[in-house]
Amino acid sequence: MAHAIEVLNQDEGLAAAAVGWVGDFGVIISRSTGPLCVHLGPPSGGRFPAPRFVSAAELDAAKVAYAARADEATFRGIIDGGLDPIAAIVQKRLEVRGDLQPIIARLNHRGLAERWLHRLRLGG
Repeated sequence: MAHAIEVLNQDEGLAAAAVGWVGDFGVIISRSTGPLCVHLGPPSGGRFPAPRFVSAAELDAAKVAYAARADEATFRGIIDGGLDPIAAIVQKRLEVRGDLQPIIARLNHRGLAERWLHRLRLGG
């Protein structure tokens, strides 16, 4: 996860996409060995801070502004490019929580997400 955030921070389009962003993120990956929970603060200075691996209770207590939850196969499908994130939401494979309006308003920065996922597929 730390590597993925560093790859994102290297993108030249992140600073513009991050302008005015408020709110932190929580990601919960459901796995057979127990959930993997990540807390990611909002971008500052056009960069995301390093992610923190936390317990599910810590993530709940943080009351994150945005949360995404799915099983490992779903997240892997999104990163590998075989599953569109919007399709995953519609199919109820990816659960998201939070005010999606700021995310929708940034759809003009969709290329950032596409470049990021492409770089991750190539090994960063």
